[in-house]
Amino acid sequence: MTFFFVAVFVFMNLLVIASARIIAERILRVARGVDLFIAVLLLFFAQIAATEMFLGLSGRLSLAWLIGVNAGIYVFLRYSVRRIVLGRLGVANAARDFLNLLLSDWLLRFVFVFLLVFASVKLLINLVNPPFGWDSLNYHFTFPVEWIKSKTLDIPITVFDDPSPSYYPINGSLFFLWFMLPFGNVFIADCAQLPFFILASACVHGIARNMGIREKDAIFASALFALIPNFFKQLQIAYVDVMLAALLLACVYYLFLLEKEYSPKNLLGFALAAGLALGVKTLAIVYVAILFIPFLWLTMKARVEKRFVFFLLSCLLVMLLGGFTYAKNFIETGNPFYPLKVVIAGLKIFPGVINPAVYRAHFKPEDYRLAKLLFHEGLGVQSTLFVLPGALLALPFVFLKRKKMPGLFFGYMLLTPLLFYLAYRYLIPLPNVRYLYACLGLGLSCGFYLYREAGVPERFTRLAIFLCAAASVTELAKKGELAASAVIAILAFSLSIPLLQYINRQKFNPLSRPALVCVFLLIVFFGGLLNLQYVRSEYAGYVAMRKYSGFWEDAAVAWKWLNDNTSGDNIAYAGRPVPFPLYGSGFKNNVYYVSVNGTDPAKLHYFGKGSYSWGYDFESVHESFQKPGNYRGNPQYALWHANLLRRKTDYLFVYSLHQTKEALFPLEDAWAQEHPEDFAQVFEYGNIRIYKVLG
Repeated sequence: MTFFFVAVFVFMNLLVIASARIIAERILRVARGVDLFIAVLLLFFAQIAATEMFLGLSGRLSLAWLIGVNAGIYVFLRYSVRRIVLGRLGVANAARDFLNLLLSDWLLRFVFVFLLVFASVKLLINLVNPPFGWDSLNYHFTFPVEWIKSKTLDIPITVFDDPSPSYYPINGSLFFLWFMLPFGNVFIADCAQLPFFILASACVHGIARNMGIREKDAIFASALFALIPNFFKQLQIAYVDVMLAALLLACVYYLFLLEKEYSPKNLLGFALAAGLALGVKTLAIVYVAILFIPFLWLTMKARVEKRFVFFLLSCLLVMLLGGFTYAKNFIETGNPFYPLKVVIAGLKIFPGVINPAVYRAHFKPEDYRLAKLLFHEGLGVQSTLFVLPGALLALPFVFLKRKKMPGLFFGYMLLTPLLFYLAYRYLIPLPNVRYLYACLGLGLSCGFYLYREAGVPERFTRLAIFLCAAASVTELAKKGELAASAVIAILAFSLSIPLLQYINRQKFNPLSRPALVCVFLLIVFFGGLLNLQYVRSEYAGYVAMRKYSGFWEDAAVAWKWLNDNTSGDNIAYAGRPVPFPLYGSGFKNNVYYVSVNGTDPAKLHYFGKGSYSWGYDFESVHESFQKPGNYRGNPQYALWHANLLRRKTDYLFVYSLHQTKEALFPLEDAWAQEHPEDFAQVFEYGNIRIYKVLG
């Protein structure tokens, strides 16, 4: 069956890609290779999110319904829209031009080969091993499993840590769901950021070209962006920050196209990217607001009939794709940004239970130091040689050189990397470097633009590119993975010329039917083998991956024991909130938090008078949850035990609390030990205890 699952996965993706391509080619008439590639990817992501939201709202969110709806969309488009072939020629020509560039430039070949090999090795490791990222195990994968079980988009509470994820935008988890449904595991979902990684790089290339940078340097800009170590390593974890960066960069890309041609197809591209971005992460609001200013300016100055109608329709599409969670939050809580309190000039706009300033409590001013950012966060030499000069100097240099501003739109876009950084520094209350990826991508394009305007000799630019690439390669992996990737990359580089020459002589068309059939069969065969390996070693893989990931020393052993000893059981958990592995192989178990008071199931907004605040010490976080009126307040053993029995709970999984100086266990552990007549401890390892609920 494993090969069948891969075939289904490929088929459902081909359906959506084919639909997206018909829209891009036949309706929007997008012809150029890179333009078509970006448009198809955005339409692909938008159709996935839209169909899943529609089916989730109707209570029919299942694999069969998704395939049926998307097949219907394809059939409708296939037989109702006139056929043209502009896009195929555009893609084929772009591929041929890129191949010729690789053959003619050793440095481009070096950068491309090393990027491709290191990415392939990292993805292969991901494909045969289970996930280990905190956000993945906490909610990115947990929410989709609940949706698979309920066929709706209902979201459980996130406990014992920041309670906000239950109210986060869900587009990222919708994409993970798409990759999970055919397999009943996260074999492919753990690599779901890959298409966004490719989209982000393509957008950097497109932005650079629209800045007037020559083709080869635009490719270098996109490759150096992909090689930023902190960004590149996101391939090994299923977070949503690459998704957000790609969509923001797509917004910038379409702004440049709108400046050249204010047309429905470019408006659609911007609206799709902005809407999807707003639906991925709440902080996207800040970045999209920065980009909305030039969007409004371009609308005001466009000499197009009904431009304001187009503008309003674009805003409507943005809200439809990005506003689902905000609307849901408003309906349930009266606050689209719940659980945050929204207060402006002392006036309460929306009620909430957490002051945004609380999130700064875990960080210090030195966490934002520029030296720390540039030299201790894996941003690569390119951030010093290209991003920083581009963000700070491109606009003033062009002004001084030309003795005038380069135009309001272009000047604003040169300023945007700095605006993104200032928003990160002063408006976003978390100093996570991954929130700067879009800034880095746009900054790289500005850096190459500055080098061109300053007349930097090509040999110095190429030296800077080589230094950036060579330095980045040493940070992309560790120990065995680094050595293996380097050896394969060196071998591939040495063989690249004859291989590329052979491909060039064959006049190979990657979009021909025989080529597509061969690719399909190869993906099904090798994908099936990898999926089979993943299924067989999934929970043993958690144990084996401890050294590689550096996480879950105790938990991996407990997860394996639980998987080996359960089959469709009901499991309550308490303590460190990483519930995803508790579902077991094929998501066979039911996993949930059981309330310690009379409100069960618990959700944050069910406790309307709650208020949460904490300081630098994480113990204050757990104390805040237990205050009267909050979701763990007023605990009573009798109520908790009754809740367990009502849900027919089989096991209680207890993990020590998150980020405390000493190993502290939640209240549920003490209760279980105090009542041996109701609980039997069946497992203990490190900071984890598992109890059998006796009834």
